[in-house]
Amino acid sequence: MRCRCPFCDKKVVQVRNLSGPNFCPHCHKLFNAPLPEKMPTWIWGVLVVLVGNLQLGM
Repeated sequence: MRCRCPFCDKKVVQVRNLSGPNFCPHCHKLFNAPLPEKMPTWIWGVLVVLVGNLQLGM
């Protein structure tokens, strides 16, 4: 997991703790890791258009 600590804003790189809060080694506070971001829907639309153009061009 790579994220920023919400308290000290330093980068935290460690294994994600799925059963509870994570520990910041810089400020020594516990925090909940942010949820992983989903891929934006507009990227899927661009991919569909590109694949469609590829299929029509062949």
